[in-house]
Amino acid sequence: MRIGWPWCSDSITTTGMWDMSVSGIDGESIGNCPFSQRLFMILWLKGVVFNVTTVDLKRKPADLQNLAPGTHPPFLTFDGEVKTDVNKIEEFLEEMLSPPKYPKLAPRHRESNTAGNDIFAKFSAYIKNTKPEANAGGLLTLCHL
Repeated sequence: MRIGWPWCSDSITTTGMWDMSVSGIDGESIGNCPFSQRLFMILWLKGVVFNVTTVDLKRKPADLQNLAPGTHPPFLTFDGEVKTDVNKIEEFLEEMLSPPKYPKLAPRHRESNTAGNDIFAKFSAYIKNTKPEANAGGLLTLCHL
């Protein structure tokens, strides 16, 4: 299984045991993509043992380039199927890493998940915004959720 974030320079690769390959802008430090951090936290909170390896995605290996060409959001491949929605990837991980071996992290009520996704999307937009004048409006939006 491979989870990748080509547009924010992070990817997770899993083969049998859990391996996470990530890259920042320098090819050495771990990237700061909120989507990869979210899935990283899911694996960590579930207690999954995984290895982290940095990869220079400016010189991506051929298998990474060919995995999901033209895909901009996060993607995951499993048994030849590509998943491109981070929320679907999260649901997939919840299904694959389920009790009793792994703790359940999904909320009891689906509406809670929808609200959490809304907050996450707005917060991600806020922290990625490079224009200080626009951040004031983003902060107000976050405060009124």
